[in-house]
Amino acid sequence: MSDLPLPQELEEQAAAYALGILPADDQAVFEKRVALSKNGLGATTRTFQAVVEQLGFGVPAIGPRAALRGRVIASIAREADREAHTFQTMANRLAFAGAPLAPPISLRDRLLDRVRRETRPSRQTVPPLTFVKASEGEWQEMAAGVSAKLLYFDPVSRRATALVRMAPGSVYAPHRHTEAEEFYVLEGGCLCGGQELLMGDYHRAEAGTEHHDTSSDDGCLLLIISSPQNEMLS
Repeated sequence: MSDLPLPQELEEQAAAYALGILPADDQAVFEKRVALSKNGLGATTRTFQAVVEQLGFGVPAIGPRAALRGRVIASIAREADREAHTFQTMANRLAFAGAPLAPPISLRDRLLDRVRRETRPSRQTVPPLTFVKASEGEWQEMAAGVSAKLLYFDPVSRRATALVRMAPGSVYAPHRHTEAEEFYVLEGGCLCGGQELLMGDYHRAEAGTEHHDTSSDDGCLLLIISSPQNEMLS
């Protein structure tokens, strides 16, 4: 190793690298220079890094003001709520609009066996009374002009209860039912399974049946109970 002093430019780069403020594009170049250097650049860099590691221990901790601490905690809580809301929204949208992807038979059997052995649905986790006011919940778009608001999802039976609103002239894509589907026309009317259904009419489609012509000329509001794993048809 040479005893010659490092150029000032390299010392400054070593200090910036240790502090983590060296631009990203320059970091890779600097690390290569350290690996190939024979002039003490590596030792100087490590010395700077050791000093930086000790800086935090030499500064007394300063507690934030109570008001500032409260605002920071509130901001963190709001961000967590937004992330949880975003995740739930995406999960609901995928559950209604996504076509199911069947796992390999061996994997499916192992998962089902583990569920049977380890999962015991607790009645205590289900609230005895559930209320969803008209002003509560969010409408998620399932297709152009067709949106749904999830009212309840039963994780045991894998069935969802939802309101579905169809705008005038809207059409819902053809699909096959993996489980029985029931719906009741609350407002307006629609065409489903070749039949015209008006306010107060009820329809049930058994598992394995298909809907190819679900549409509404004037718009409608439906109460639907079905499996979210319906198979979309091309």
